[in-house]
Amino acid sequence: MYYYFFLIYQRNSIYTEGSGVVVKEDNDGKYTYIVTCAHVVNHDGVAVSVLMADGTEYTADVVGLDTRTDIAVVRIEATGLVKGEFADSDELVVGQTVYAVGNPGGSEFFGSVSNGIISAIGRPVSSSTGYEMECLQHTSAINPGNSGGALVNAYGEVIGINSMKFSGNNVEGIGFAIPMDI
Repeated sequence: MYYYFFLIYQRNSIYTEGSGVVVKEDNDGKYTYIVTCAHVVNHDGVAVSVLMADGTEYTADVVGLDTRTDIAVVRIEATGLVKGEFADSDELVVGQTVYAVGNPGGSEFFGSVSNGIISAIGRPVSSSTGYEMECLQHTSAINPGNSGGALVNAYGEVIGINSMKFSGNNVEGIGFAIPMDI
């Protein structure tokens, strides 16, 4: 398991939740680095924690974030976690089967997986921060809590980080992921 659940606290209450993917351990064997979406952890006056499947919770430090690409990296003082295997998102083709891994709706649905296909590659999408990004458009179910989670190919390799979806009365099943090559 290389995906994890983020709990964002404000005044000792859960403020928001999200997902993340283990990227690497540091060379000293003290910290593990996890990628997530910047919009998951970029809030004033919050504390970030990472929750494991076994219920262990680690305090996390945000070590960097970029609101333009909606990517953030956090670290926790833990080692021995399974690192994600990453694939070249430039190798994707429209119609390819993909799976969204994350925590839709919060910790109650920890580690959920939904399948879909790549609908478009390099789809220009305007983010909530006002920037346009070229994303992977896919049909896997994306819900609050999936942000920062892995979009994987049929081999379980991470090809993108789920970031946003279009929703509304006339729209259904349009999810977007940040390509790993970005």
